[in-house]
Amino acid sequence: MTVTKRDVEELVAWARLTSRRIRVRFRGYRYAVVIGRYVEAADLSGRTVPWTVAFGSRAPHDVLSSFPVEKVLVEGGESTKSFASIDELLAYAGIRRPPPTRT
Repeated sequence: MTVTKRDVEELVAWARLTSRRIRVRFRGYRYAVVIGRYVEAADLSGRTVPWTVAFGSRAPHDVLSSFPVEKVLVEGGESTKSFASIDELLAYAGIRRPPPTRT
């Protein structure tokens, strides 16, 4: 699954428009990507850390494409939704069509 720079830009716009915060946790990694008003890096307790400390020189779309996703949380108002992949998040946000199911 490849996430493009445009996908990230659209996620930021969607998060701003709907007043949501997206937290992407990675399997076996101590930092997460947080998308709200901006794209930020955070440790697992939620504290913002410098991007270069967490992910080095990698761009956000590269991190979302190459790290194994453990969980995606979308926080908004009083509700929280959980997704297993970036593809599910992009479909929920209306940025991409959901992947076809194989039967």
